Amino acid sequence: MGIFDLFSKRQADAAKSGKADVYQYTNIPSKVRVQIQQIAIQAIGLVGTPGDVINPDKDNELWSRIESIYLREMGVNFLTHDRFAGERILAFMEKCTTEQWLDLLDLIVKAIQEASGNASFRQKWHVSVTAEDAIHEINYRLRQAGVGYQVEGRNLIRVDSQFIHAEVVKPALALLSGRDFAGPMEEFLSAHQYYRAGDYRQAVSMAASALESTFKAIFDQKGWEYRKGARISDLVRVARENRLWPDYLDNSFDQLVATLQSGLPKIRDNDASHGQGAKPKNVPDYIAAYALHLAASKIVFIAEAAKNK
Repeated sequence: MGIFDLFSKRQADAAKSGKADVYQYTNIPSKVRVQIQQIAIQAIGLVGTPGDVINPDKDNELWSRIESIYLREMGVNFLTHDRFAGERILAFMEKCTTEQWLDLLDLIVKAIQEASGNASFRQKWHVSVTAEDAIHEINYRLRQAGVGYQVEGRNLIRVDSQFIHAEVVKPALALLSGRDFAGPMEEFLSAHQYYRAGDYRQAVSMAASALESTFKAIFDQKGWEYRKGARISDLVRVARENRLWPDYLDNSFDQLVATLQSGLPKIRDNDASHGQGAKPKNVPDYIAAYALHLAASKIVFIAEAAKNK
């Protein structure tokens, strides 16, 4: 058996930021532990089952492999004294540390994906969900609980390991943490709460509202006048008239201004506002995630511009 690259090894040297965040990374709630346990059983199969007369107590091969890898890498002889490998793993995950739980979840994810490509294994061990559905639900349960980890590809990652989160979302939160930005901060956090709860239409709408409120908060600080019901295009016009950002001699900067007027407001107008009509509109999760990241990047841009004005 070769050396296995556990999640904790990959994260050992990761820098930890003290900035505000929409996720927490230190505690795995008991509810999430139970939910992931149930998903794992459906996606990897029964932990053990009566076999033939010669071998009546047979371990599920994937659960057994997860246990073997973990025991070797951690340098321990056993997890619990339960009957089957899967039982021992799941019992251990109920009360283990966050780091131990994440390591085992990382291994479980890989086993789920391996099980998906083996039809005979799935039938033998009563696997009842696809890998795609299992991974989707794992990510949903973690996100819903505000736990800052998710599955990407074959690996578990910390959310702020992603460039967009570390370089855009967290700085946006830091910039909005001041007293003058209490309104935009509340809307931006609400957008993330809706996103974690799976209400993607509201997430998009609140993200756009947070951007608009950031403009207005800056204008209030600067004493710049704007109409109470101003749209995003009106707010961009006020910002430009007051030279919130550099007014270059050529037209190249117009492209950046155009992104402030389009993009996020367009998403909201098309997918999250103006009523649903006869057919309910379903906003996909990836659209909501894009809206959150887009709002964050624009909030960082205009807030930093205001600081340097």
